[in-house]
Amino acid sequence: MKGNEPIRILVVEDEPAIAADLCFVVEEVGYEIGGTASSVDEALKLLEDADIDGVILDANLRGASSAAIADALKARNLPFFVLSGYLQRQLPEPLCGAPFLAKPYDQDELTSRIRALGR
Repeated sequence: MKGNEPIRILVVEDEPAIAADLCFVVEEVGYEIGGTASSVDEALKLLEDADIDGVILDANLRGASSAAIADALKARNLPFFVLSGYLQRQLPEPLCGAPFLAKPYDQDELTSRIRALGR
């Protein structure tokens, strides 16, 4: 926690059911949703406008790579992990070098990854 302020997590995922599940788990661990985005442009705008502490990043958004978002996160020193149905080695830089969780994901592993964003 940042003093008394809650940890705010941005969820970047283009599949509505998965985004809803991710938001549920973020709130289960006691963090707040800092926003949701389903496209590269939406995510980059939220990063500019919102106070975000960490990000769950889908590697592919509506057929577009989310590498530009990962670059922006690295530039801001914001913690994130990549969520993808692709193999990690199939992803472009900087996604393939980032913390990674494969879809379909294990709920316990997801929970621990989300908790780690707030540390």
